[in-house]
Amino acid sequence: MNRFLKCLLPVLLCAMLACSSAAALSPIPLEDESGPFPSEANYLADGRGYQDESIEVRVSRVRAYETDITIARVRIADPSQIRTAMAARYGSTAAVRPDKLAQRANAVLACNGDYFSYNTAGYLVRQGVTYRESAKRTYDILIIDEYGDFTIIIDPTKTKVQEYVNNGGTIVNSFNFGPALVKDYDIINTTKRQDCGVNKKTQRMGVGQTGPLEYVLVATEGPENKGSEGLTIPEFSRLMYTLGAVQAYNLDGGSSTAMMLGGKKINAPDSNKVRTVCDILYFATLGE
Repeated sequence: MNRFLKCLLPVLLCAMLACSSAAALSPIPLEDESGPFPSEANYLADGRGYQDESIEVRVSRVRAYETDITIARVRIADPSQIRTAMAARYGSTAAVRPDKLAQRANAVLACNGDYFSYNTAGYLVRQGVTYRESAKRTYDILIIDEYGDFTIIIDPTKTKVQEYVNNGGTIVNSFNFGPALVKDYDIINTTKRQDCGVNKKTQRMGVGQTGPLEYVLVATEGPENKGSEGLTIPEFSRLMYTLGAVQAYNLDGGSSTAMMLGGKKINAPDSNKVRTVCDILYFATLGE
């Protein structure tokens, strides 16, 4: 092998590896019903998370407000990795265990959604498909766009949503449960929705964005769990703010509160209670 080829060989190898890596990190099509299968070898010991070249998940448990809390911080490489999955086609009232739904979606990390088949109000988009174009002022809307960024519309109307779209916003997924917890770094202390137990100490499930393609999921225990009081909505808002959320949103809670790592429920580990749900929010790997 001449000197020129010896010098060129490392460059060619690097280029081949780069092309291989780029192919492996191709975005997941919106219409795909699941992500690539995560590698068991990439799960961290003792349920501490998951890590590969496209996603990093770190799970921790803390105690605050006299309550045990499970926190998962997530960083992804591509917006297509934050996704939603339904238990059945839109219009069905079917519900399944959230851990089973997470397994079906090949989710690295997942949480219960907003139970859209029960709450029939709101502007509903899932994986880029628009199912409802209404809005209800008492139900704040969480929008996830094509960049994986969160936008929260408080006291929503169809006009407000249309203004978002007219200004160039693309809705990939939306949720209609709420209320908003943190909006643009500000703690939200008011809500028109009173049926979410604003001042009731209970189990809570929340999702927040902490930076570009960085997120936090938080599941709190509550009265159903020994030794935990649960959080009110104001307390939950403060917690999400202290965790660095730029935007944060309250999802379905109570007995529906569920966080899954590798398809296994990890919040409230001393309780076997799992309520069926109709949807999940999840994070997928891009595969190897």
